[in-house]
Amino acid sequence: MTDELRTTPLRLPFLLADWSVDTTTDRIRQGDTEHKLESKMMAVLVYLATRAGEVVTREELERDVWHGRVVGYDALTGCVTKLRKILGDNSRHPRYIETIAKKGYRLIAAVTPVPAPALEPTAEPVPEIPAPPAVQRQRRALPRWGFFVGAAVAVVIALSFTLKTRVDPAALDQPEQPSIAVLPFDNLSKDATQDYFSDGITADITTALSNHAGLFVIAHPSAASFKGQDVDINRAAGALGVRYILQGSVRRTQSKLRVNAQLIDARSGVHLWAERYDREMRDVLDVQDEIAARIVGALEVKLTEAEKQRTARRYTVSADAYDAFLRGQDYYVRYTHEDNLQAQAAYQRALELDPDFARAYSALALTYTADYTFWHADPAVARERALTLAEKAVALDATSPQTYWVLGHVHLQRREFAQAVDAAQQAVRLNPNFADSYIVLASSITYQGDAAAALPLVRKAMRLNPRYSAPYALALGRAYYYLDRYEDAAAALRDAIERNANLLPSYVYLTAALSGLGKTDDAAWTVAQLRLLVPGFKVSDIDEMLPIESAERLTAMVGRLRRAGL
Repeated sequence: MTDELRTTPLRLPFLLADWSVDTTTDRIRQGDTEHKLESKMMAVLVYLATRAGEVVTREELERDVWHGRVVGYDALTGCVTKLRKILGDNSRHPRYIETIAKKGYRLIAAVTPVPAPALEPTAEPVPEIPAPPAVQRQRRALPRWGFFVGAAVAVVIALSFTLKTRVDPAALDQPEQPSIAVLPFDNLSKDATQDYFSDGITADITTALSNHAGLFVIAHPSAASFKGQDVDINRAAGALGVRYILQGSVRRTQSKLRVNAQLIDARSGVHLWAERYDREMRDVLDVQDEIAARIVGALEVKLTEAEKQRTARRYTVSADAYDAFLRGQDYYVRYTHEDNLQAQAAYQRALELDPDFARAYSALALTYTADYTFWHADPAVARERALTLAEKAVALDATSPQTYWVLGHVHLQRREFAQAVDAAQQAVRLNPNFADSYIVLASSITYQGDAAAALPLVRKAMRLNPRYSAPYALALGRAYYYLDRYEDAAAALRDAIERNANLLPSYVYLTAALSGLGKTDDAAWTVAQLRLLVPGFKVSDIDEMLPIESAERLTAMVGRLRRAGL
């Protein structure tokens, strides 16, 4: 990467090998071939271009392009995959973007600045598919003076942020009960491979606290977005809308365990409680229970009898099974086929060590739903296996909200909406802080035909998980769509696409919503993105992909998609 490119004004294009890239219009051109990129795709491309030849980690891209927001694993992978399709690149024999296993990506094509003027038109200009109006408005408002190419990332990201619905921290309502977030516990083991263990302990302490109705507990994924940061307690509390912050560290050496934890009142800055635990590894679950109990006591939360019984119940008696379970959790959230298989193996190992480990059965069930959802396993076999495992988990532990949530999720995937509602409602009763359960409940109710009742459930989930993932925004957009609130639907669905570029239903609903608004150009642009994602997708695939029970609604959606050019 040359210093000249780093100081090239934003309005000038640059060359990526034989492609000309114009960041002001989000277009790239090679001869007579021209493509318009999604703004986030352009942001990724520019970020890689500013560091051409260097290995850029996933963490760096998610931090700087997505500003640390919780996004699906496919958000970045989807952007890179679509860029490769446009560039005619091959991941196995790359000429432009190289994948560095377990690390990230490297731009290997030559990057060269191009002096003004910008791209010259071809003799027969390629018909333009307009970007959504929100993007057009932002482009008209761009200042006319020069910026450095390094600033291109910030500008492109700013454009993309206009397409999403976010929970504004300043507008977060303050719950009546004590509100708390558990920030990621630091791994002090001097071994990065032990991150899964400190992350798992953080998640399970969050789970233990969230089981108490007297507390308002932020979901683990939102709090986990602060991992690896030098956290300002006031900023974190403000961003998550809580008063109290729990933070700590974990050191694991052979059979020994040291856990430090401290509870801070972000409003006053006072440390309400702090403790250090030096224990044997076999006592790891005792440590988590003690931390949760001390926090509940410090915040003077009264427990119901059911909560006392649930707190006293240990979901595994084996520290080794627990360790295998945490390894499975770490693999599962990476969302690749290989990692999903690794997660299955880890959960199976946990069950070999403790055949009564209900949460391991539930987690294993999720890997089978992922198998047919993302990697096209035989749906009949995978769905049946998932249901058997989920039902086994509930039979072993009917006090666990996690087991009911997974059962509800499995029923939802099987289009058994009444059963999904029953299971999700039980999960919410057991744990009113369980954000994901509200999404399963909202989605099931929407498909049953009561989208209005789904809206407050999604909003509740988003408040519990302010840095929510793509399925939350999809659930909101879907509910708005079925209420014929197409403008609101479009905003939420763009948010979903922003968070996960490979979530196909988001494109389908967004296209139908824009078509319903009569915005044919915008809908055509969305169809172009959908075809880039799945070239052979047809309107006849809708019935299989979306569980729309109403024949009238299905006919209306198909008509809107056809009007958009699908």
